[in-house]
Amino acid sequence: MTSALIGRSLPMEALATTESDYLQFGETSARTELWDGGVLTCPRDTPRHQLILNALANALRANRTDLTVISGVPVRLGPGRIAVPDLIIAGAIDLDQPLVEAQSVRLVCEITSPASATVDWTLKMHAYAQARIPCYLVAEPERGLLHSNMLSAQGYVEQSVMQLVRVTGLDL
Repeated sequence: MTSALIGRSLPMEALATTESDYLQFGETSARTELWDGGVLTCPRDTPRHQLILNALANALRANRTDLTVISGVPVRLGPGRIAVPDLIIAGAIDLDQPLVEAQSVRLVCEITSPASATVDWTLKMHAYAQARIPCYLVAEPERGLLHSNMLSAQGYVEQSVMQLVRVTGLDL
């Protein structure tokens, strides 16, 4: 749910230029990401966003004890690129590390909003593909759809489009 480039919600002296600086931020009032030396700030999730996120996490977690389903954790996509997807599924990871390496991520999910849809469908889709994350889910609450995209040699290819209510049970 990304909305503002080069976040001005952080003090100017806190704007990251390196990954080391970014990791020293710790908890902030907004979700922050690092994109090629610049900080991207993301607003806090709305209650609707959280309901969808939790329902998707539960659906993805169902009957799977071999996968780790986590929301809002930083993922290192490459040097100088740390995204905070809405949801990831990872294999074995160190749960005490401050971020997850992209090669451990099997699925990444973004829930769009009117302010984030362009970034989720372009910048993030391209960056997740470059990081070789096998599956990219995009939930579009405004349209009631969930898109499943699988990685190919050329990038992500849409595999299916589902009704969000059928996956989550939520009729929002």
